[in-house]
Amino acid sequence: MPLGREKEERIRKEARTILDKFAKALEKVETKESFVERKKCAREEGEGDEPNESFRQIFFQNAPEVNNNCIQAEKGKWK
Repeated sequence: MPLGREKEERIRKEARTILDKFAKALEKVETKESFVERKKCAREEGEGDEPNESFRQIFFQNAPEVNNNCIQAEKGKWK
């Protein structure tokens, strides 16, 4: 059911007012910026643990699509 033109305009104005109030409130929020500086940006490979075959089987059963021994998944599709 389409809204009347006046009602639609009123909703737009209310939404704009809410967004403006929110933006003003955000300006008052104090934030502390921080970052981590690392000398190395990649981890060193170790020996690793023994493979867990039951985990592998469960992982592949839950995968949306498997091709040979690879999982094919699209971003946001696997939930």
